[in-house]
Amino acid sequence: MRKYKFDPHTHTSESSHCGLLTAAELVEAYHAHGYAGIAITDHVCEYYCSGFDNWADAVHNRLIGYKAAKKRGDELGLDVILGIELRFNINWSDYLIYGIDENFLLANPHPYKLTPKDFYKRHGSDVLIIQAHPYRDITQPPFTESIHGIEVYNGNPRHNNNDKKVHALCKKFPSYYLINGSDAHEPQDVGGEWININRRVTDSFQLRDAIIKRQYTLGRKPKGLEALV
Repeated sequence: MRKYKFDPHTHTSESSHCGLLTAAELVEAYHAHGYAGIAITDHVCEYYCSGFDNWADAVHNRLIGYKAAKKRGDELGLDVILGIELRFNINWSDYLIYGIDENFLLANPHPYKLTPKDFYKRHGSDVLIIQAHPYRDITQPPFTESIHGIEVYNGNPRHNNNDKKVHALCKKFPSYYLINGSDAHEPQDVGGEWININRRVTDSFQLRDAIIKRQYTLGRKPKGLEALV
């Protein structure tokens, strides 16, 4: 069976100030690495969304990178889907959200003003909530009752992700969905962590469903926790 190499955690410089790759550069790099697709998960938080006259303007700003990446991906034959990396106001933890589209964002203004528990109660039956790098030094311990899964390996080399603590969490919650993501911000981040999906996914809902149905395995340059999926 063919496996579709997919990175579920990437950033563009257009919509994430911490990113050094434009949307086009990001897509071209992943295409050169032989990927089938990527999720653009630019940040949604108070910092990025304040200062706009209305929520629709904030959403437009958050999607500039995704839309530019989608355009270039369509030209090259790389599937580009929408996700977000959501940070609630209560702390520095980040959550990768899949199973969304622009209409979802427009209909749910300022989601970062909720608590993780309230967001899960409101949306947990529809979207997939994966805590990114759950033990990175600046994050708080996971709200284990408010997530569906965790990012078990995060490829960003500029942070200590405390992998041993993440592995212990995997064992404690064996029902969690586990993903790997590069957390690509810079050229050297491309291609470090990924998932191998059993089928092509062309939108955020298909990615959500593939993960929920566990139609994938984990992939990374130093082989690790594939057997945990």
